Amino acid sequence: MRRALLRLMAALRRWAESGWSGPAVGSWAFLQGSVVPGPSEALLVPMGLADPPRVLPLAAWASVGATLGGVAAYVLGATALDSVAVPLVGLFGMSAADFEARRALFEQRGWMVVLFSTISPLPTKIVCMAAGAFGVPPFAFTLALGAGRAARFTAVSLLIRFAGERWIARLERRRAAR
Repeated sequence: MRRALLRLMAALRRWAESGWSGPAVGSWAFLQGSVVPGPSEALLVPMGLADPPRVLPLAAWASVGATLGGVAAYVLGATALDSVAVPLVGLFGMSAADFEARRALFEQRGWMVVLFSTISPLPTKIVCMAAGAFGVPPFAFTLALGAGRAARFTAVSLLIRFAGERWIARLERRRAAR
């Protein structure tokens, strides 16, 4: 397992050094922020560990990509989710009253829900679609999404920047000891 991880890290280091790490991180963040399931940091963390001095610019790429992906999910929610969600809500065990309660929450505190989803385990793409469907104002939505994503990716990148090299060295020492 560790050997496979170290080979993966070596491949990612080569990719990071090739100059394509920023666009790759931004593209993944866009895809993940819009419709593709998966962790937001799936490329940021390994690319940052492969090249810790460049992790903060990678966080900026991830922030922009994830924000644009969230805006795409918002547009999808605004144009299609409302007409599709109401008929399907019963299939997922949610009553029409529950659905309307969620709508009221988004109408009252939509930007706060969006901001909270970016720094919590809540699925942000679902929240973005709901924000679009429930009419959260686009400016407030984009500001909350961008600020939350930037805070999350910056925190992750700072952790990588200041502890990542020690973590990699520890993995390599364990491998050498075997």
